[in-house]
Amino acid sequence: MTPAGGALVWTASSEAGEDELDIHISATHLIDPAFSPTGGAIVLAVSIVRPDSIGTVRLSSRDPKVAPVIDYNFLTGSRDLRRMVEAVKLSRRIGRNELFGRVADSELLPGDQVTDDELDQIILDNLGSYEHPTSTAPMGGDHDEWAVVDSEGAVRGVEALRVVDASIFPEVPSTATNLTAIMTAEYIFQRVYGK
Repeated sequence: MTPAGGALVWTASSEAGEDELDIHISATHLIDPAFSPTGGAIVLAVSIVRPDSIGTVRLSSRDPKVAPVIDYNFLTGSRDLRRMVEAVKLSRRIGRNELFGRVADSELLPGDQVTDDELDQIILDNLGSYEHPTSTAPMGGDHDEWAVVDSEGAVRGVEALRVVDASIFPEVPSTATNLTAIMTAEYIFQRVYGK
């Protein structure tokens, strides 16, 4: 489908904190055309942008060529699955709007016949990621037991080593990580080198 197009919606779930926009819906056509009986589809991809769930990254070997063990631990936080179900229901309402009806043939996934009661398992079976992992080596103060780096990206307990990327974010940001990582790098560069 051309031209490429997309749209973004940030909104608050029923469990959002004050001034928190914790649900993200991205509308795009980026899907394998073979998945659709018409050869085209619009995806209303949803996510929880401030998850409660916390994953882990662990070394599997002392050999730096061996990949680490990564457990995203998706939707294990107490509110995460409920908020994701709410986001999927909202995206389904958007997709069923009469304006979409003019261009949409049917709902492919989870499908027109799926009930709200079946959504939990369907979500868990089809879960993916935007592949913007963060916060695996978080920045923090001297007394923060979880902090891997200080406010200038210096790795605690290791001389002459800094980490300046999305892994040092102390919390998962509710936005794409590209500009946030650039801003963090520029801030640290200026603090360290005064430029």
